[in-house]
Amino acid sequence: MLYFQTITQGILFGLTLSLMAGPAFFSLIQTSISKGFKKGAQLAIGISLSDITMVFVAWYGLSSIFETSQAQKILSITGGCFLLIFGIYTGLKKHITHPKQPKEIEIKTKFQFKYVAKGFLFNIANPSIWIFWLLPISVAGSFPKTSLQITFLLSILVTVFCMDLVKCAIANEIKRFMTDKVITYINRIIGAVLVVFGVYLILNLFIDMSSFLPNLNGNQ
Repeated sequence: MLYFQTITQGILFGLTLSLMAGPAFFSLIQTSISKGFKKGAQLAIGISLSDITMVFVAWYGLSSIFETSQAQKILSITGGCFLLIFGIYTGLKKHITHPKQPKEIEIKTKFQFKYVAKGFLFNIANPSIWIFWLLPISVAGSFPKTSLQITFLLSILVTVFCMDLVKCAIANEIKRFMTDKVITYINRIIGAVLVVFGVYLILNLFIDMSSFLPNLNGNQ
């Protein structure tokens, strides 16, 4: 009964995280629509690996490293520039459906690591995801047994991954009713959203710095 309650709590946390509309969410939808379910699933694997990484970091108390101003500056600039580049690339890319040829089918269905890496970087570059994972880690610490803590965190990770696959499947089904022109417009919209996320990360850093400067001047 105790494990059932723990798994239920983990599923609820996972559903909450899966509903967060961050850069990874929009990239997952865009990839599934333009590239299909398999490429979207590979992106979801990368997102899941980044979640596992963040859980590992927070579990071993290494999250304090990212709380320093220097680390936050590096994360914001790196993540912001990354989102800007991919946002511009996605927005300018025109979708064209090519007729399938027998010799190309096998090549297109192969596993491509670049989508895994893309999902990993999109998710881990979002500071809000880092902040979110601190909450379930603290909740897990309240469980009396290590096995319960692991069960709770695994429930969250599995739920998020399954929900990402559901998003990929839905987006892939919607794709069937879309023309190349519509998909191109979607790429532009999502590209613009990613650019906004990137600009926000970079500007937020400078806004924090500018608000800090008057205090320095006042102390002189």
